[in-house]
Amino acid sequence: MISGVEAHHVLLIEEDPKEIEIHGDLIRHVANCKVDVMSHVENSIDWIARSNYHLIIIDEALNGLILLERIKRMSPNTSVILISGQATVEHAVAAIRLGAEDYLQKPVPLDSLKLAVKRGLDRKVIFAESTGASHFLSLLNSCQMISASFDQEKIFGIVKSYFSRELKSEYCAIFSVIEGKVIRFIDHQLESPADRAMQEVLDIAIQASNPLAQMIESGEFYQFIDRGQLTLGLFIFRFSCAGKEDYFCVCLSPQRPVATEFFEARLKMLKAQIEVTARNIQQFQGVQDLVYVDDVTGLYNTRYLHYVLDREITQAKLNSRSFAVLFIDADQFKSINDKYGHLVGSKLLNELGNHCRKFVREKDAVFRYGGDEFVAVLSNCDLATAHGVAERIRRSIEEEGFLRNEGLDVHFTVTIGVALFPDHASSKQEIIDAADQAMYGAKRTCRNSVLIAHSSKGSKRGVR
Repeated sequence: MISGVEAHHVLLIEEDPKEIEIHGDLIRHVANCKVDVMSHVENSIDWIARSNYHLIIIDEALNGLILLERIKRMSPNTSVILISGQATVEHAVAAIRLGAEDYLQKPVPLDSLKLAVKRGLDRKVIFAESTGASHFLSLLNSCQMISASFDQEKIFGIVKSYFSRELKSEYCAIFSVIEGKVIRFIDHQLESPADRAMQEVLDIAIQASNPLAQMIESGEFYQFIDRGQLTLGLFIFRFSCAGKEDYFCVCLSPQRPVATEFFEARLKMLKAQIEVTARNIQQFQGVQDLVYVDDVTGLYNTRYLHYVLDREITQAKLNSRSFAVLFIDADQFKSINDKYGHLVGSKLLNELGNHCRKFVREKDAVFRYGGDEFVAVLSNCDLATAHGVAERIRRSIEEEGFLRNEGLDVHFTVTIGVALFPDHASSKQEIIDAADQAMYGAKRTCRNSVLIAHSSKGSKRGVR
Protein backbone atom coordinates (compact mmCIF):
# COMPACT_ATOMS: atom_id res chain seq x y z
CA MET A 1 0.00 0.00 0.00
CA ILE A 2 1.26 3.50 -0.85
CA SER A 3 2.11 5.32 2.35
CA GLY A 4 0.67 8.70 3.25
CA VAL A 5 -1.92 10.24 5.51
CA GLU A 6 -4.16 11.86 2.94
CA ALA A 7 -6.45 9.47 1.09
CA HIS A 8 -6.36 9.33 -2.69
CA HIS A 9 -9.62 10.09 -4.45
CA VAL A 10 -10.50 7.48 -7.09
CA LEU A 11 -13.53 7.20 -9.37
CA LEU A 12 -14.61 3.86 -10.81
CA ILE A 13 -17.00 4.08 -13.81
CA GLU A 14 -18.43 0.59 -14.28
CA GLU A 15 -21.83 -1.11 -14.61
CA ASP A 16 -21.03 -4.68 -13.52
CA PRO A 17 -21.60 -5.02 -9.72
CA LYS A 18 -19.13 -7.92 -9.47
CA GLU A 19 -16.34 -5.99 -11.18
CA ILE A 20 -17.13 -2.91 -9.07
CA GLU A 21 -16.59 -4.98 -5.92
CA ILE A 22 -13.41 -6.71 -7.14
CA HIS A 23 -11.78 -3.57 -8.57
CA GLY A 24 -12.83 -1.42 -5.59
CA ASP A 25 -11.25 -3.85 -3.12
CA LEU A 26 -8.07 -4.01 -5.20
CA ILE A 27 -7.76 -0.21 -5.35
CA ARG A 28 -8.17 0.07 -1.58
CA HIS A 29 -5.54 -2.61 -1.11
CA VAL A 30 -3.03 -0.72 -3.26
CA ALA A 31 -3.43 2.60 -1.44
CA ASN A 32 -5.38 4.56 1.14
CA CYS A 33 -8.23 5.48 -1.21
CA LYS A 34 -11.72 6.88 -1.15
CA VAL A 35 -13.45 5.14 -4.06
CA ASP A 36 -16.53 6.64 -5.74
CA VAL A 37 -18.57 4.55 -8.16
CA MET A 38 -20.73 5.64 -11.12
CA SER A 39 -22.58 3.41 -13.56
CA HIS A 40 -24.00 6.19 -15.77
CA VAL A 41 -22.18 9.36 -16.78
CA GLU A 42 -24.85 11.24 -18.74
CA ASN A 43 -24.93 14.94 -17.75
CA SER A 44 -21.98 14.39 -15.38
CA ILE A 45 -18.96 14.54 -17.67
CA ASP A 46 -17.94 18.13 -16.93
CA TRP A 47 -18.50 17.56 -13.21
CA ILE A 48 -16.30 14.45 -13.32
CA ALA A 49 -13.56 16.30 -15.19
CA ARG A 50 -13.60 19.20 -12.73
CA SER A 51 -13.61 17.00 -9.62
CA ASN A 52 -9.83 16.60 -9.75
CA TYR A 53 -9.75 12.88 -8.99
CA HIS A 54 -6.32 11.34 -8.52
CA LEU A 55 -7.32 8.37 -10.67
CA ILE A 56 -10.33 7.44 -12.82
CA ILE A 57 -10.91 3.90 -14.09
CA ILE A 58 -13.41 3.69 -16.96
CA ASP A 59 -15.16 0.82 -18.69
CA GLU A 60 -14.67 1.76 -22.34
CA ALA A 61 -18.20 0.60 -23.16
CA LEU A 62 -19.49 3.66 -21.25
CA ASN A 63 -18.23 6.09 -23.92
CA GLY A 64 -14.75 5.70 -22.48
CA LEU A 65 -12.72 7.45 -25.20
CA ILE A 66 -14.95 10.54 -25.22
CA LEU A 67 -14.88 10.69 -21.44
CA LEU A 68 -11.08 10.24 -21.44
CA GLU A 69 -10.64 13.13 -23.84
CA ARG A 70 -12.86 15.46 -21.80
CA ILE A 71 -11.13 14.55 -18.53
CA LYS A 72 -7.60 15.00 -19.89
CA ARG A 73 -8.58 18.29 -21.49
CA MET A 74 -9.87 19.73 -18.22
CA SER A 75 -7.68 17.91 -15.67
CA PRO A 76 -4.49 16.58 -17.32
CA ASN A 77 -2.91 15.66 -13.96
CA THR A 78 -5.66 13.10 -13.35
CA SER A 79 -4.53 9.57 -14.26
CA VAL A 80 -7.02 7.59 -16.35
CA ILE A 81 -7.12 3.82 -16.96
CA LEU A 82 -9.42 2.35 -19.63
CA ILE A 83 -10.72 -1.21 -19.35
CA SER A 84 -12.34 -2.79 -22.41
CA GLY A 85 -14.34 -5.91 -23.02
CA GLN A 86 -13.79 -5.55 -26.78
CA ALA A 87 -10.28 -4.17 -26.98
CA THR A 88 -8.85 -3.25 -30.39
CA VAL A 89 -5.43 -2.01 -31.42
CA GLU A 90 -7.01 1.15 -32.87
CA HIS A 91 -8.79 1.99 -29.61
CA ALA A 92 -5.69 1.20 -27.56
CA VAL A 93 -3.57 3.55 -29.69
CA ALA A 94 -6.26 6.26 -29.52
CA ALA A 95 -6.46 5.93 -25.72
CA ILE A 96 -2.71 6.19 -25.20
CA ARG A 97 -2.49 9.15 -27.58
CA LEU A 98 -5.23 10.89 -25.60
CA GLY A 99 -3.21 10.44 -22.42
CA ALA A 100 -4.52 7.23 -20.83
CA GLU A 101 -2.24 5.74 -18.17
CA ASP A 102 -3.06 2.25 -19.40
CA TYR A 103 -5.51 0.34 -21.61
CA LEU A 104 -6.43 -3.11 -20.26
CA GLN A 105 -8.51 -5.90 -21.77
CA LYS A 106 -11.19 -7.77 -19.83
CA PRO A 107 -10.91 -10.05 -17.97
CA VAL A 108 -8.22 -7.88 -16.43
CA PRO A 109 -5.37 -9.74 -14.65
CA LEU A 110 -5.47 -8.35 -11.13
CA ASP A 111 -1.68 -7.96 -10.98
CA SER A 112 -1.78 -5.83 -14.14
CA LEU A 113 -4.55 -3.64 -12.74
CA LYS A 114 -2.75 -3.32 -9.42
CA LEU A 115 0.42 -2.17 -11.17
CA ALA A 116 -1.52 0.32 -13.35
CA VAL A 117 -3.34 1.75 -10.30
CA LYS A 118 -0.07 2.17 -8.36
CA ARG A 119 1.62 3.83 -11.34
CA GLY A 120 -1.32 6.16 -11.88
CA LEU A 121 -1.48 7.26 -8.24
CA ASP A 122 2.29 7.72 -8.04
CA ARG A 123 2.21 9.86 -11.18
CA LYS A 124 -0.49 12.11 -9.77
CA VAL A 125 1.43 12.60 -6.52
CA ILE A 126 4.72 13.39 -8.28
CA PHE A 127 3.22 16.02 -10.55
CA ALA A 128 1.07 17.50 -7.80
CA GLU A 129 4.18 18.15 -5.70
CA SER A 130 6.10 19.90 -8.48
CA THR A 131 4.62 23.06 -9.96
CA GLY A 132 7.11 23.06 -12.84
CA ALA A 133 6.43 19.43 -13.68
CA SER A 134 2.70 20.06 -13.44
CA HIS A 135 2.90 22.90 -15.97
CA PHE A 136 4.96 20.71 -18.29
CA LEU A 137 2.52 17.80 -17.96
CA SER A 138 -0.40 20.11 -18.76
CA LEU A 139 1.39 21.31 -21.91
CA LEU A 140 2.45 17.80 -22.89
CA ASN A 141 -1.08 16.48 -22.51
CA SER A 142 -2.56 19.34 -24.56
CA CYS A 143 0.02 18.83 -27.33
CA GLN A 144 -0.68 15.10 -27.28
CA MET A 145 -4.42 15.69 -27.68
CA ILE A 146 -3.90 18.27 -30.42
CA SER A 147 -1.67 15.88 -32.38
CA ALA A 148 -4.39 13.20 -32.17
CA SER A 149 -7.10 15.52 -33.51
CA PHE A 150 -8.16 16.18 -37.11
CA ASP A 151 -10.99 18.50 -36.09
CA GLN A 152 -10.35 22.26 -35.92
CA GLU A 153 -13.18 22.88 -33.45
CA LYS A 154 -11.78 20.21 -31.14
CA ILE A 155 -8.33 21.84 -31.28
CA PHE A 156 -9.91 25.17 -30.35
CA GLY A 157 -11.48 23.49 -27.31
CA ILE A 158 -8.14 21.98 -26.24
CA VAL A 159 -6.38 25.36 -26.54
CA LYS A 160 -9.10 27.09 -24.48
CA SER A 161 -8.94 24.42 -21.79
CA TYR A 162 -5.15 24.70 -21.62
CA PHE A 163 -5.19 28.44 -21.01
CA SER A 164 -8.11 28.19 -18.58
CA ARG A 165 -5.91 25.93 -16.43
CA GLU A 166 -2.58 27.62 -17.06
CA LEU A 167 -3.79 31.17 -16.37
CA LYS A 168 -6.80 30.35 -14.15
CA SER A 169 -8.87 32.40 -16.56
CA GLU A 170 -12.56 32.92 -15.89
CA TYR A 171 -13.48 32.45 -19.55
CA CYS A 172 -11.76 31.86 -22.93
CA ALA A 173 -12.99 32.15 -26.52
CA ILE A 174 -11.56 31.88 -30.05
CA PHE A 175 -11.69 34.83 -32.45
CA SER A 176 -10.49 35.60 -35.96
CA VAL A 177 -10.28 38.79 -38.04
CA ILE A 178 -11.85 38.55 -41.49
CA GLU A 179 -11.69 41.62 -43.75
CA GLY A 180 -11.12 43.80 -40.70
CA LYS A 181 -14.12 42.40 -38.81
CA VAL A 182 -13.67 40.52 -35.53
CA ILE A 183 -15.48 37.16 -35.61
CA ARG A 184 -15.99 34.97 -32.54
CA PHE A 185 -16.27 31.24 -33.09
CA ILE A 186 -19.45 29.80 -31.63
CA ASP A 187 -18.96 27.23 -28.89
CA HIS A 188 -21.58 24.57 -29.66
CA GLN A 189 -21.20 23.08 -26.17
CA LEU A 190 -21.80 26.40 -24.42
CA GLU A 191 -24.77 25.89 -22.12
CA SER A 192 -24.33 27.77 -18.84
CA PRO A 193 -26.05 31.19 -18.51
CA ALA A 194 -22.96 32.28 -16.56
CA ASP A 195 -20.78 31.35 -19.54
CA ARG A 196 -23.03 33.32 -21.88
CA ALA A 197 -22.70 36.36 -19.61
CA MET A 198 -18.90 36.01 -19.64
CA GLN A 199 -19.06 35.69 -23.41
CA GLU A 200 -20.81 39.05 -23.67
CA VAL A 201 -18.26 40.67 -21.34
CA LEU A 202 -15.39 39.35 -23.44
CA ASP A 203 -17.01 40.54 -26.69
CA ILE A 204 -17.34 44.05 -25.24
CA ALA A 205 -13.71 44.03 -24.06
CA ILE A 206 -12.46 42.99 -27.51
CA GLN A 207 -14.53 45.59 -29.33
CA ALA A 208 -13.44 48.33 -26.91
CA SER A 209 -9.65 47.91 -27.24
CA ASN A 210 -9.37 46.19 -30.66
CA PRO A 211 -6.12 44.39 -29.73
CA LEU A 212 -6.32 41.70 -32.42
CA ALA A 213 -5.65 44.01 -35.36
CA GLN A 214 -2.76 45.55 -33.40
CA MET A 215 -1.20 42.10 -32.87
CA ILE A 216 -1.50 41.28 -36.58
CA GLU A 217 0.27 44.54 -37.42
CA SER A 218 3.02 44.10 -34.80
CA GLY A 219 3.55 40.37 -35.43
CA GLU A 220 3.24 39.49 -31.71
CA PHE A 221 2.03 35.97 -30.96
CA TYR A 222 0.91 36.65 -27.40
CA GLN A 223 0.03 39.64 -25.28
CA PHE A 224 -1.16 40.46 -21.76
CA ILE A 225 -3.44 43.49 -21.40
CA ASP A 226 -3.58 44.85 -17.86
CA ARG A 227 -6.85 45.58 -16.13
CA GLY A 228 -7.88 49.23 -16.28
CA GLN A 229 -10.39 51.29 -14.33
CA LEU A 230 -13.17 50.41 -16.75
CA THR A 231 -11.69 47.41 -18.58
CA LEU A 232 -10.88 43.84 -17.61
CA GLY A 233 -7.49 42.21 -18.01
CA LEU A 234 -6.95 40.01 -21.08
CA PHE A 235 -4.48 37.46 -22.40
CA ILE A 236 -4.33 36.84 -26.17
CA PHE A 237 -2.59 33.94 -27.92
CA ARG A 238 -2.26 34.14 -31.70
CA PHE A 239 -1.90 30.98 -33.80
CA SER A 240 -2.65 29.41 -37.19
CA CYS A 241 -4.76 26.30 -37.74
CA ALA A 242 -5.77 24.58 -41.00
CA GLY A 243 -5.81 27.75 -43.08
CA LYS A 244 -4.00 30.99 -43.81
CA GLU A 245 -5.94 33.18 -41.39
CA ASP A 246 -4.86 33.93 -37.83
CA TYR A 247 -6.85 32.78 -34.82
CA PHE A 248 -6.78 34.29 -31.35
CA CYS A 249 -7.48 32.57 -28.05
CA VAL A 250 -8.61 35.42 -25.77
CA CYS A 251 -8.74 34.78 -22.02
CA LEU A 252 -10.62 36.94 -19.55
CA SER A 253 -9.01 38.04 -16.23
CA PRO A 254 -5.89 35.86 -16.50
CA GLN A 255 -3.29 35.41 -13.75
CA ARG A 256 0.13 36.38 -15.06
CA PRO A 257 2.74 33.61 -14.70
CA VAL A 258 5.64 34.31 -12.35
CA ALA A 259 8.34 32.89 -14.62
CA THR A 260 7.59 34.66 -17.92
CA GLU A 261 10.48 33.11 -19.86
CA PHE A 262 9.32 29.55 -19.08
CA PHE A 263 5.74 30.50 -19.93
CA GLU A 264 6.84 31.92 -23.28
CA ALA A 265 8.80 28.75 -24.03
CA ARG A 266 5.68 26.66 -23.39
CA LEU A 267 3.67 28.96 -25.67
CA LYS A 268 6.17 28.43 -28.48
CA MET A 269 5.89 24.65 -28.06
CA LEU A 270 2.09 24.83 -28.10
CA LYS A 271 2.06 27.07 -31.17
CA ALA A 272 4.46 24.75 -33.01
CA GLN A 273 2.33 21.69 -32.24
CA ILE A 274 -0.83 23.41 -33.49
CA GLU A 275 0.91 24.36 -36.74
CA VAL A 276 2.24 20.83 -37.32
CA THR A 277 -1.21 19.38 -36.69
CA ALA A 278 -2.76 22.00 -38.99
CA ARG A 279 -0.59 20.75 -41.86
CA ASN A 280 -1.70 17.19 -41.08
CA ILE A 281 -5.34 18.33 -41.10
CA GLN A 282 -4.94 19.90 -44.54
CA GLN A 283 -3.43 16.70 -45.92
CA PHE A 284 -6.14 14.63 -44.23
CA GLN A 285 -8.88 16.84 -45.66
CA GLY A 286 -7.51 16.26 -49.16
CA VAL A 287 -7.75 12.50 -48.65
CA GLN A 288 -11.09 12.87 -46.87
CA ASP A 289 -12.56 14.66 -49.88
CA LEU A 290 -11.70 11.67 -52.05
CA VAL A 291 -13.28 9.22 -49.59
CA TYR A 292 -16.21 11.15 -48.12
CA VAL A 293 -17.40 13.59 -50.84
CA ASP A 294 -19.89 12.72 -53.58
CA ASP A 295 -18.40 13.69 -56.94
CA VAL A 296 -21.74 14.69 -58.52
CA THR A 297 -23.05 17.07 -55.84
CA GLY A 298 -19.97 17.98 -53.79
CA LEU A 299 -21.91 16.94 -50.68
CA TYR A 300 -20.78 14.35 -48.17
CA ASN A 301 -21.62 10.75 -49.07
CA THR A 302 -23.08 7.87 -47.07
CA ARG A 303 -19.68 6.83 -45.69
CA TYR A 304 -19.43 10.13 -43.89
CA LEU A 305 -23.11 9.99 -42.93
CA HIS A 306 -22.44 6.85 -40.89
CA TYR A 307 -19.51 8.55 -39.15
CA VAL A 308 -21.62 11.64 -38.33
CA LEU A 309 -24.53 9.56 -37.02
CA ASP A 310 -22.19 7.58 -34.74
CA ARG A 311 -20.83 10.86 -33.39
CA GLU A 312 -24.27 12.43 -32.92
CA ILE A 313 -25.65 9.35 -31.15
CA THR A 314 -22.71 9.31 -28.75
CA GLN A 315 -23.10 13.02 -27.98
CA ALA A 316 -26.88 12.68 -27.60
CA LYS A 317 -26.49 9.87 -25.06
CA LEU A 318 -23.76 11.65 -23.13
CA ASN A 319 -25.49 15.03 -22.95
CA SER A 320 -29.16 13.93 -22.99
CA ARG A 321 -29.77 15.88 -26.19
CA SER A 322 -31.69 15.12 -29.36
CA PHE A 323 -30.77 15.45 -33.02
CA ALA A 324 -32.85 15.19 -36.18
CA VAL A 325 -32.56 13.43 -39.51
CA LEU A 326 -34.37 14.74 -42.61
CA PHE A 327 -34.81 12.34 -45.53
CA ILE A 328 -35.33 14.42 -48.70
CA ASP A 329 -36.50 12.90 -51.98
CA ALA A 330 -37.08 14.74 -55.27
CA ASP A 331 -40.58 14.05 -56.58
CA GLN A 332 -40.82 12.38 -60.00
CA PHE A 333 -37.18 13.10 -60.79
CA LYS A 334 -37.14 10.39 -63.46
CA SER A 335 -39.38 12.53 -65.66
CA ILE A 336 -36.79 15.35 -65.49
CA ASN A 337 -34.03 12.96 -66.57
CA ASP A 338 -36.22 11.67 -69.39
CA LYS A 339 -37.01 15.20 -70.59
CA TYR A 340 -33.61 16.90 -70.28
CA GLY A 341 -31.11 14.04 -70.13
CA HIS A 342 -28.87 12.66 -67.39
CA LEU A 343 -26.21 15.39 -67.74
CA VAL A 344 -28.78 18.07 -66.90
CA GLY A 345 -30.13 15.77 -64.18
CA SER A 346 -26.69 15.60 -62.56
CA LYS A 347 -26.35 19.40 -62.67
CA LEU A 348 -29.77 19.69 -61.11
CA LEU A 349 -28.80 17.33 -58.27
CA ASN A 350 -25.73 19.48 -57.62
CA GLU A 351 -27.83 22.65 -57.48
CA LEU A 352 -30.45 20.95 -55.28
CA GLY A 353 -27.82 19.82 -52.78
CA ASN A 354 -26.33 23.31 -52.54
CA HIS A 355 -29.82 24.75 -52.17
CA CYS A 356 -30.57 22.47 -49.20
CA ARG A 357 -27.31 23.48 -47.51
CA LYS A 358 -28.52 27.09 -47.33
CA PHE A 359 -31.21 26.10 -44.83
CA VAL A 360 -29.05 24.33 -42.23
CA ARG A 361 -26.55 25.64 -39.71
CA GLU A 362 -22.76 25.41 -40.02
CA LYS A 363 -22.67 22.58 -37.46
CA ASP A 364 -25.29 20.57 -39.42
CA ALA A 365 -24.53 18.47 -42.50
CA VAL A 366 -26.24 17.53 -45.78
CA PHE A 367 -25.46 14.26 -47.59
CA ARG A 368 -26.30 12.69 -50.91
CA TYR A 369 -27.83 9.37 -49.93
CA GLY A 370 -28.13 7.99 -53.45
CA GLY A 371 -29.94 8.77 -56.70
CA ASP A 372 -32.21 11.75 -56.04
CA GLU A 373 -32.29 11.24 -52.26
CA PHE A 374 -30.58 13.50 -49.73
CA VAL A 375 -30.20 13.38 -45.94
CA ALA A 376 -29.70 16.29 -43.55
CA VAL A 377 -28.50 15.75 -39.98
CA LEU A 378 -29.43 18.59 -37.62
CA SER A 379 -27.27 18.54 -34.49
CA ASN A 380 -28.71 19.38 -31.05
CA CYS A 381 -32.20 19.98 -32.45
CA ASP A 382 -35.76 19.48 -31.20
CA LEU A 383 -38.69 18.16 -33.24
CA ALA A 384 -40.41 21.52 -33.79
CA THR A 385 -37.19 23.06 -35.14
CA ALA A 386 -36.54 20.07 -37.40
CA HIS A 387 -40.06 20.21 -38.79
CA GLY A 388 -39.67 23.95 -39.40
CA VAL A 389 -36.39 23.47 -41.27
CA ALA A 390 -37.92 20.68 -43.38
CA GLU A 391 -40.91 22.84 -44.25
CA ARG A 392 -38.71 25.79 -45.25
CA ILE A 393 -36.65 23.51 -47.53
CA ARG A 394 -39.80 22.04 -49.10
CA ARG A 395 -41.44 25.42 -49.67
CA SER A 396 -38.30 27.07 -51.07
CA ILE A 397 -37.75 24.27 -53.61
CA GLU A 398 -41.39 24.46 -54.69
CA GLU A 399 -40.92 28.17 -55.40
CA GLU A 400 -37.44 27.93 -56.98
CA GLY A 401 -36.60 27.80 -60.69
CA PHE A 402 -33.47 25.65 -61.12
CA LEU A 403 -30.69 25.69 -63.73
CA ARG A 404 -31.36 29.23 -64.90
CA ASN A 405 -27.62 29.63 -65.54
CA GLU A 406 -28.03 26.83 -68.07
CA GLY A 407 -30.84 28.72 -69.82
CA LEU A 408 -33.50 26.51 -68.21
CA ASP A 409 -36.16 27.10 -65.60
CA VAL A 410 -36.82 23.69 -64.07
CA HIS A 411 -39.51 23.40 -61.43
CA PHE A 412 -40.10 20.38 -59.21
CA THR A 413 -40.92 19.52 -55.59
CA VAL A 414 -39.54 17.37 -52.78
CA THR A 415 -41.05 15.17 -50.08
CA ILE A 416 -39.36 15.07 -46.69
CA GLY A 417 -39.48 12.64 -43.77
CA VAL A 418 -38.41 13.84 -40.31
CA ALA A 419 -37.15 11.65 -37.45
CA LEU A 420 -35.73 12.60 -34.06
CA PHE A 421 -33.21 10.69 -31.95
CA PRO A 422 -34.00 9.27 -29.41
CA ASP A 423 -37.77 9.85 -29.77
CA HIS A 424 -38.15 7.81 -32.96
CA ALA A 425 -35.12 5.52 -32.83
CA SER A 426 -32.42 4.09 -30.57
CA SER A 427 -29.74 3.24 -33.16
CA LYS A 428 -28.12 4.54 -36.33
CA GLN A 429 -30.03 2.26 -38.67
CA GLU A 430 -33.33 2.92 -36.89
CA ILE A 431 -33.04 6.70 -37.23
CA ILE A 432 -32.30 6.41 -40.99
CA ASP A 433 -35.16 3.95 -41.46
CA ALA A 434 -37.58 6.10 -39.45
CA ALA A 435 -36.92 9.20 -41.58
CA ASP A 436 -36.97 7.13 -44.77
CA GLN A 437 -40.31 5.49 -43.89
CA ALA A 438 -41.80 8.86 -42.98
CA MET A 439 -40.77 10.19 -46.39
CA TYR A 440 -42.36 7.24 -48.20
CA GLY A 441 -45.46 7.59 -46.02
CA ALA A 442 -45.77 11.20 -47.18
CA LYS A 443 -45.33 10.20 -50.84
CA ARG A 444 -48.13 7.64 -50.56
CA THR A 445 -50.45 10.31 -49.16
CA CYS A 446 -49.41 13.48 -50.95
CA ARG A 447 -46.11 14.45 -52.60
CA ASN A 448 -44.57 17.87 -51.88
CA SER A 449 -45.12 17.45 -48.14
CA VAL A 450 -43.36 16.88 -44.80
CA LEU A 451 -44.18 13.97 -42.49
CA ILE A 452 -42.87 13.24 -38.99
CA ALA A 453 -41.92 9.63 -38.22
CA HIS A 454 -43.92 7.28 -36.04
CA SER A 455 -42.86 7.41 -32.41
CA SER A 456 -40.84 4.39 -31.28
CA LYS A 457 -42.65 4.71 -27.98
CA GLY A 458 -46.01 3.61 -29.25
CA SER A 459 -47.58 6.30 -31.43
CA LYS A 460 -49.44 4.64 -34.27
CA ARG A 461 -49.28 7.28 -36.94
CA GLY A 462 -47.08 10.10 -38.17
CA VAL A 463 -48.05 13.73 -37.90
CA ARG A 464 -48.44 15.87 -41.03
